[in-house]
Amino acid sequence: MVEFIYQFSKPLKILVLLTLLFALSSLKWKNITHRFLLLILLVCFFMELTNSILLFYSKSIVLESTIGTILHHGLWLWLLARNAVFQKTAFLLLYAFLLFAIASLLFIDGTQKFNYYTFVVGAFLYIIIFIYESSYRLRKESFDFFLSNTYILLTAPVLFFFGLSFMFGFNSKNVTSFLLFGHIKLYTFITYFVNIVYYSLINIYIYREKKLKNGE
Repeated sequence: MVEFIYQFSKPLKILVLLTLLFALSSLKWKNITHRFLLLILLVCFFMELTNSILLFYSKSIVLESTIGTILHHGLWLWLLARNAVFQKTAFLLLYAFLLFAIASLLFIDGTQKFNYYTFVVGAFLYIIIFIYESSYRLRKESFDFFLSNTYILLTAPVLFFFGLSFMFGFNSKNVTSFLLFGHIKLYTFITYFVNIVYYSLINIYIYREKKLKNGE
């Protein structure tokens, strides 16, 4: 039990839990954007919880992590597609990602190793759609969009996707285990940095939504 508590008491896991609790106490389930953000945070929380349980029993976290990645990326792509100008194209790319992810899990990478390319493809699609949408709205001088709370939310996973895709894209233990300084690995440094930015932006979004709700 002490080992399990240690596994779940790491800073990033605590950050995930606190963000989820803040979201549950501040967001409205009836609001579709709030609902999908809550689902994303629930996926993140249960991934961390399941990882801790599996590691406690010395079990593999590969399959759970792959399934969690498919759900996480799929939900973010859906949220982005719903707020995109070119919704049909964005949703088609979402469906293409889901088909690729399922094919990779069943026929390509399988269930015995983490599906790195599923992570990278989903992240790449999100970043491409996000950049295209931002560029289009900038050309149309839709400056209100860039100042909106929705834009803060959609920006939240960009660095997360980019940073971890950079690591997973190499699919090499030599890269992920590279010592940056002291005993801190490059993978550890990037993971902490992108997650702190990720959850900070989500918390900013939640805080602004809560202020808006209280101001009604």
